[in-house]
Amino acid sequence: MKLAKLIIENFRGYHDRTEISFDNLNVIVGKNDIGKSTILDSLDIFFNESEFKNDIYIKAKKKEARIGVVFTEFNDKIILDTTFETSLSAENLLNAQNQLEIHKIYAASGLKKVVLVANYPTNKELKGIITTDIDTLKQKADDLKVEAEYNASIKASIRQAIKEHLKDKLKFEVQDIEIFSKSKDKDGSDSTVKEIWTQIQNYLPVYALFQSDRKNEEQDGEIQNPMKAAIKKILKAEGLQERLNEIKKEVQQVSEELAKLTIAKLHEMNPEIAKELDPEFDDPKWESAFKFNLLSDDKVPLNKRGSGVRRLILLNFFRAEAERQRDERNVPDTIYALEEPETSQHPDHQKKLIEAFITLSKTKHNQIILTTHSPGIAKMLPAETINLISKDENGKLKIEKNNDDIIRSIASELGVLPDIEISNPSKVKLAICVEGKNDITFLKEVNECNPELKKIVDLSKSEEIILLPMGGSTLQFWVNNDYLGRLSLNQLHIYDSDIGSDEPHKYKKYVEIINKKGHGNLAYETILRAFENYFSPELITELYGVSVDKAIKWNEADIPEIIAKHNHDKSESPRLWADLDEEDIKEKKRKIKNQLNETHSKKLTLSNIDKIGAKAEIENWFNDIAKLIKT
Repeated sequence: MKLAKLIIENFRGYHDRTEISFDNLNVIVGKNDIGKSTILDSLDIFFNESEFKNDIYIKAKKKEARIGVVFTEFNDKIILDTTFETSLSAENLLNAQNQLEIHKIYAASGLKKVVLVANYPTNKELKGIITTDIDTLKQKADDLKVEAEYNASIKASIRQAIKEHLKDKLKFEVQDIEIFSKSKDKDGSDSTVKEIWTQIQNYLPVYALFQSDRKNEEQDGEIQNPMKAAIKKILKAEGLQERLNEIKKEVQQVSEELAKLTIAKLHEMNPEIAKELDPEFDDPKWESAFKFNLLSDDKVPLNKRGSGVRRLILLNFFRAEAERQRDERNVPDTIYALEEPETSQHPDHQKKLIEAFITLSKTKHNQIILTTHSPGIAKMLPAETINLISKDENGKLKIEKNNDDIIRSIASELGVLPDIEISNPSKVKLAICVEGKNDITFLKEVNECNPELKKIVDLSKSEEIILLPMGGSTLQFWVNNDYLGRLSLNQLHIYDSDIGSDEPHKYKKYVEIINKKGHGNLAYETILRAFENYFSPELITELYGVSVDKAIKWNEADIPEIIAKHNHDKSESPRLWADLDEEDIKEKKRKIKNQLNETHSKKLTLSNIDKIGAKAEIENWFNDIAKLIKT
């Protein structure tokens, strides 16, 4: 199940109905005490039934709060009426967008009821049909003269037959369908709706919240809980339980003998008291008998390490606990929510953290929600993942994302500054923008070693051109781009198409946005995967001795990985390429990427590029550079 939307109303500072959309990676920014933690806490209350206490909006006329979640990619099938399989969609229990929408409604004392927001039939013949008993359903089918076949012992089958009979007359309206109520006795509510809620609960994702104000000690629950769970599993191991029982019997026997001797001696002194005593042995709680401390480098206890190290370790215990809960519940999906993960972290650790979160968010069953105040963190994140919480002119909270004005507001709010330095803007007429520094080197070297291109424009001598790394598809890109726009510079952007990768065409929307601006703004997406693909197979073989498989689609191939694997396989490393971890492979590819651009791009001639059909594209880039200087 994927969390698509959160809806909160009358909850803490959120009076009016407020919605926030979620993707795989989500970042929430805003001023202090604006409501970022409230969003994470509301999800914690919904998923983990954490305490709801004095959380209704203080000025609310109706003393009820509502926390709703909307899911996509959910399990539509449910089993009702013993073994009969039906579905949420067949029972009309999905919203108007065919999503699963669940709301929990709270009174001051806590949870009041759970409802499905569903696009449900309004026909009077179907009123309350989901909770109607089987005898009434059969009578209704008879009264309506339902001709379709149905199983008279299965309520779901009768309901479907009745709806099929009325299909040309059905009318729908979005409404609340109650599936759980605190006010009803356990056996007082309809078994069908209880079963619907029970089955939905079985599939809900694990929601793991890591808060910013935790103590960062080794006795923290995220450390203790996984270890206690591990100890419990160990104690249940085959053969170990029998040995523990033997120890228990021995201890019990000795304890009882000692108790009897004590009572006998007491009897000699005071027989009346001794009559009232009887030895009783409590079963030991073995999991509580085993305690541990974490020792880091040089046997230094964790609680003696710096706050940043402690928090980093706790963060990964937090992940371990979330995975344990997911495995224990046997559900595939996990939502990781982290308040200000940059707290107490060195900038290098911050970068690694964000890279790890981005990678984690790309896996099928994970979603990440972060809050942050850090401009260093924000500028590394894709701009479309960032949500800004602010107040409108009437003081009402609102959440916005994904437009240029909001990006400017986010950059201003967090203090994200352009990382562009132009010493004399008056001379510069054109900014050539690429993703990273390697791409700048590639363009310079290709221009330098090919007279035909240098004749069009000489990048090394022109004071009218500046080449800039834009930071990829991150907030920093938007900040830099906005800065260039204010300088009224012409711009030429060239970004990798990344075809053949896990994220093809991830810059396409930015290319389209820039091209729509017109007036000296041009953007390209490369026809090949990346700049490294402009090295022909023959040149790669000449440089590295790689025997290139002719079946490889060169325009889509991961060239750095092909070369890195070849070099590793030729080395004396005892580890196979398949056994390397992700970080090792990433580092090896990074070195090859640097080497190709910084060293070997000097050998990249147009005739070589022509072998892979990209000569005309390269020439177009430089012709457009020349035109934009003159515009």
